[in-house]
Amino acid sequence: MDHTLNLGWTQARTHSLEKRYRQILGINLLLLVLVGLWAILAPASLAQAAGLPLEETMHMFRAWGGMVLLAVLLYLPGWLQPLRTRWPNMMGILGRFGMGTLFLLMALFGGAALRGLLWFALFDLIFATALAILYFRLAEAELMSRP
Repeated sequence: MDHTLNLGWTQARTHSLEKRYRQILGINLLLLVLVGLWAILAPASLAQAAGLPLEETMHMFRAWGGMVLLAVLLYLPGWLQPLRTRWPNMMGILGRFGMGTLFLLMALFGGAALRGLLWFALFDLIFATALAILYFRLAEAELMSRP
């Protein structure tokens, strides 16, 4: 018998995929909180670690850190119940792709001073890709688990 036709199996698969999605998203949100706090509390240190010019970025990092923390708060309902609150998850994934692309373009075409933004681009694009794949699989499994 094909397990994909077994309702119990598809429900268990949905639960397993939801757990995995929540784990990866939880790690991402925790890292974002840490980076957001770092940007607010020690922007000079973050700018130096990212290899960005300190003078022009000090206040920008504080504002960016605050926005990152706000985005994490807005994402929490999507982390708590990813299948019931789809909007924060879909917008969060699209936002990660958007910000990752923006950081990448700034790093590539903004001159040598902005090369440090490549790390931010990689962070967002890697998590966006992983979360998009996992969320698509989760949504597909959820649909398949309904008779």
